[in-house]
Amino acid sequence: MEGISTLISAVDTAAFSWHGGTGLYSVVSDASFSATKVTLEHDVSAGNEPANWQSLGSDAEFTANGQTLFTTGATSLRVNFDGGGSEEYHVVVLPIYEKTA
Repeated sequence: MEGISTLISAVDTAAFSWHGGTGLYSVVSDASFSATKVTLEHDVSAGNEPANWQSLGSDAEFTANGQTLFTTGATSLRVNFDGGGSEEYHVVVLPIYEKTA
């Protein structure tokens, strides 16, 4: 399965493969939410080096616990922390498979 569901320290950045399409992005602090911002970013470089990481938009930039749905055609995503200390966050980025008739 592509995506992540893991604890991440605020001093880390988590990059991973993505299938393209719609997904769920959720961030919940393990203690207090001290990061300035936790952002879901996609690589818009179209496979060229170096990667060009851009936010998926203001709905994917958390300053407190939250979740949102997103859609992207990118095949690489990352979760980036601005600020914060050594606290951990439970980060979920998983695909949403919609039923079709």
